Amino acid sequence: MSTTVVLEIGTSQIRLLAGEIRDDGALDIAGTFKLKSKGIRKGEIQDRDSAIETLREAIKAMEGILHKSIHAVYLVTSAGGVQSTVYTGCLNLVDADENLPQEIYEEDIEEVIELARKVPLPENRVKLHTLQQYFQVDDTYGVTHPQNMTGSELRLDMLTIHGKRSTVHNFQKLVDDVPIICTDAVFSGLCSALAVLPDEQKEVSTLVIDLGAGSTDFVIYSNGIVQTAGSIPVGGEHITNDISIGLTISTQQAEAVKKRDGSALTNRLERERTISIPAQQAFSARMIRALTLNTIISARMEETFSFVKEHIDHDCPNISLSGGVLLTGGGAHLTGIRDLGEKIFNVPCSLGKPFDIHGLPAKESLQFATLIGCIRYADSLKLPEEAPSRLKKILQFIWGGTHE
Repeated sequence: MSTTVVLEIGTSQIRLLAGEIRDDGALDIAGTFKLKSKGIRKGEIQDRDSAIETLREAIKAMEGILHKSIHAVYLVTSAGGVQSTVYTGCLNLVDADENLPQEIYEEDIEEVIELARKVPLPENRVKLHTLQQYFQVDDTYGVTHPQNMTGSELRLDMLTIHGKRSTVHNFQKLVDDVPIICTDAVFSGLCSALAVLPDEQKEVSTLVIDLGAGSTDFVIYSNGIVQTAGSIPVGGEHITNDISIGLTISTQQAEAVKKRDGSALTNRLERERTISIPAQQAFSARMIRALTLNTIISARMEETFSFVKEHIDHDCPNISLSGGVLLTGGGAHLTGIRDLGEKIFNVPCSLGKPFDIHGLPAKESLQFATLIGCIRYADSLKLPEEAPSRLKKILQFIWGGTHE
């Protein structure tokens, strides 16, 4: 087994995690480190010098924990507004001379996979992942293994997850200038889903929402396949800013009162309850109404959840969330957030918890869920020791994008 190091450069924190997947599928954690992020705002680099200085400090600290140098990392990213698009590759199988359907061979599957992957994106977008969905043989939909079937036409739906090219490349360059190798950039929403969804829950229709500081990422798994994914450039930092502006207090005061007393649900019975806000630098102490605070939080979170719901209703109109909603990220710990989720999505909503982890307390694993999922993603790309077939190589390759 070899240790993999993954990195998240978030709006609020830089996080590092090192670990390796055991033969039984469990994850052994070798070390973790987190540091307050600098130079990053709303998921974008605002002050490159501060960002790289903090990143180098974090890498050095992690090397001390591992007692060895770090040469390469997988980078977890929300990529400035991730989107997903389904593209279809189409291959004509009819024999030109006899005009008859043909048996489907491994080479045909390889070719249609390549066709599905090659659909171009706009210049300002970059592929992060190409994830295989279903094959179609003539009028037969939902085929998972078409080899040796007979047909006139073979189609394949491929879900391409893509992000803003400049954002992805800027974060990759930040890592390169440490200097260490950025092995790959991986969508954080996919990582969160891999951390908290065991295989059996990927089979039912389950929505995973990662509530970060700078963005909100989401992924739906159904029938073991990612059906749609995306990212909304709204997160916990935006709620803090709303509170700061609405109550005329500092962002530090707003963040503290949000975590200590805030709720994603309003309660009219609390109309008279007040909250004390201690003085902070040039801002004096304040007394505010709990109802006012929670109205601000609830409005932003309801808007965020509604954006996610609109997206999945558009992309997956026939999927009912029988597996419910799982929340991850820092925002998942906000009081009332799961009740609000149930109200918006009309299904059970719970906290997503990483599974099969060794060497990390359960409570702490919640903070590193995205990175835990990235370790699983990286492990899924490793080729087995025995030489795999060409088809197996391609099926493993389409997990990751080429960042072309």
